[in-house]
Amino acid sequence: ERPIKIYIYASTTDLQEAMIFPQEWTGGVAFTAFSTIAIGIPPSELDWGKRALVHELTHLVVHQATFSPYGQLPLWLDEGLAMYNEGELDPQYRARLEEAVQEDELISVRSLCSPFSAEREKALLSYAQSYSLVEYLLDNYGQYRMLDLLTLLKEGATYDEALTEVYGFDIEGLDTNWRATLTSQIVVASKTRQYHPALIAVSVTLATVLILWGARVVARRTWRRPSG
Repeated sequence: ERPIKIYIYASTTDLQEAMIFPQEWTGGVAFTAFSTIAIGIPPSELDWGKRALVHELTHLVVHQATFSPYGQLPLWLDEGLAMYNEGELDPQYRARLEEAVQEDELISVRSLCSPFSAEREKALLSYAQSYSLVEYLLDNYGQYRMLDLLTLLKEGATYDEALTEVYGFDIEGLDTNWRATLTSQIVVASKTRQYHPALIAVSVTLATVLILWGARVVARRTWRRPSG
């Protein structure tokens, strides 16, 4: 429970220049081990900046709640929770997801447990699928099972063991069930998304305060880039 440090850069370019080997699509990053966020928010893109800050704050909250010496969360779950807390899926991600369904280009859930591709389009799809997977689990099984899943993973259960105990299916089963639901959703008009007051959503409230307070404090400082 250490204070969160947020470094705001004037652009994503400035942010990437301060990083070592960043991906070309990197706009923000959470250093969970140090409770630190670095993010590039151009003055003309404040709405995006608010969403991105919520995303990175969620990573910090989830990390504090699930940190374990046994391993890390599958990346689709970590990124999916962060994207879900942003709110509605951005149209470009939604469009890429729908295109992948229609073209039969979806990435397997097991592949999404590992680091995402450095290629922009594949990364875009990976994030979109991660959001959709978390949305599927929350909409169909509720917040408490999600919390049970996070608890089991924290305690050292494998991805398959945790999913099977909580939901009754392993990664391949999740892949199959999610794809079937996703396909039917894309055929019909999208329904209004329902939010769940999950424990992980505390980051949204935290972000609201920090956006107003943290951004002003950091903005008053010089734009000197932090080391590392």
